[in-house]
Amino acid sequence: MHHIASSLISFFLSPFNWIWILLLLSSFIREKTRKKICRVSALLVFLIFSNQWILDWVASRWQPEPVLHSGLKKYSCGIVLGGFGSPDANGNGYFNENGDRFIEAEKMYKLGIIQHILISGGNGKTDDATFREAEWAKNEFKSLGIPDSAIFIEDRSKDTQDNAAYAKKITDSLNFAPPYLLITSAIHMPRAALIFGNAGIPVQPFPCSYTAGRGRFEFSAILPQAFVLTAWDHLLKEMTGYIWYSLAKKKNN
Repeated sequence: MHHIASSLISFFLSPFNWIWILLLLSSFIREKTRKKICRVSALLVFLIFSNQWILDWVASRWQPEPVLHSGLKKYSCGIVLGGFGSPDANGNGYFNENGDRFIEAEKMYKLGIIQHILISGGNGKTDDATFREAEWAKNEFKSLGIPDSAIFIEDRSKDTQDNAAYAKKITDSLNFAPPYLLITSAIHMPRAALIFGNAGIPVQPFPCSYTAGRGRFEFSAILPQAFVLTAWDHLLKEMTGYIWYSLAKKKNN
């Protein structure tokens, strides 16, 4: 049921879907003024949400600033949130666009910034229950020379709230000293840090995998680009989730 609700929310948060819904409505509406409003609205949505400059402007204000390794202290554990590995058609794992989470965790372990790595990620995809991201990622870390004794996993979580709940149980049981370094994508960090805070887990955010908001302005960025439309899907979902958990925190207090 949770998966269905999440899919519906994602559908209605997509600017691309707003456009074709407006165009579809315009084809059924007979009254000329309302038909025109629908079509003009679809055009405006396209022009606004296909603009790379607007996306970068919003993303740069939503995402935390990059954190330098030199500015970090020592942490007993780095919590790496899943979502950086995906299964191929044969069920074999591969690194997706969020692979920077894995790279940064490996780098900080070898730099001595984190003493242990906790991989928190099961499989949020209900259509493929065979791939377990955390176990796959553990083997990838081991292949790079990180000892088994330094790696801990939980592979039951399906979302960020599960990540926090299971991570707390593991860090408490192992008596790791807080705060922990939370490693996840920059666009996901505000919501993730909020959820971990709500769960009573002290964390130091380490954002990575920046996909927008860090480039220099170029004139071409103001021209409509179709691929920018889909980039908004994730950003709007993260913002909506952040508002939801913020309200839930106030309600519980």
